[in-house]
Amino acid sequence: MKKLIAGSALALFSTGLYAQQNMVKAGFYLGNSGLQYERALGERISLVGQIGYSSIPTRVGSNDSKSTGIGYYAEARYYLSKRDGLMRGFHLGPYYTFLNVDDKNEGDLNTNLSSIGAVGGYQHIFGNGIVLGASLGLGTLRVESDVKLDIGGIDFFPNLGITIGYQF
Repeated sequence: MKKLIAGSALALFSTGLYAQQNMVKAGFYLGNSGLQYERALGERISLVGQIGYSSIPTRVGSNDSKSTGIGYYAEARYYLSKRDGLMRGFHLGPYYTFLNVDDKNEGDLNTNLSSIGAVGGYQHIFGNGIVLGASLGLGTLRVESDVKLDIGGIDFFPNLGITIGYQF
């Protein structure tokens, strides 16, 4: 019990060591646009999470269509420079994305797409707390669907994103 209390106190104390450690952003990633939150875990490490609306083109047989639904995005970031400040500058890290979409035009076709990979990017924080970021990465692609989808033999998923938000 003493270890639990001491560990909890240490965790609460250590999170107060970093000023302006939170960001709320609008994230626009390939296939997923939504609300994103980033939190610093240390001088160079942060976690990013996003939930949003997904819209992807699909093709069933010879019919082109569009599937819509919900998407999730998670990323761990390692910032390369301590000089730039907390959650600023170039970053690298792993990501995971999951899209659950339905196509009502094709009789309730349900498709899940997931990707895990590596991403890099740059994030700038202006003096007034406005944040602007861009990222680029590549990961594996896993598709589960009610029917066989024609995705052109692609087994990778590009990760391309732009974010704008506010640091507090």
